[in-house]
Amino acid sequence: MKLFKRNKKNSYILSEKDKRWNKFIEDVCFRNLSSLSKIQRKAVICFNYDAEMNNGGFSLYRDCYPDINSTELKEALIEISNEDIANNYIKVFKEGEKDDFMETDMKYGTFSPSLCEYLQEYVEKNKDCIFD
Repeated sequence: MKLFKRNKKNSYILSEKDKRWNKFIEDVCFRNLSSLSKIQRKAVICFNYDAEMNNGGFSLYRDCYPDINSTELKEALIEISNEDIANNYIKVFKEGEKDDFMETDMKYGTFSPSLCEYLQEYVEKNKDCIFD
């Protein structure tokens, strides 16, 4: 996925969509979860899940976000992405510890489109609610 376009001066220009994505990360993702609307909260918990899965897998996610309700995240994953990504998350609880989360962590990296790509579309589709 190409995020930047070059202008005639050979520098990069962000699209309005890219600017909104950056604003989502820089502003909305750093707010206290309790202060977020339902739509914002779904996006943020999915963003946090994706970030930790890409950095260190499920064990890192669990360490960084131990208080997130697993049902809430599962439902957000289904709404924002697809059932395959959500089912991989569910599988973590049933089988993940058998192999120290290796299978589910490796599977997560194969999803196409990725959760991040789905999330970017969700933020764009809900931009009026995300950026209150």
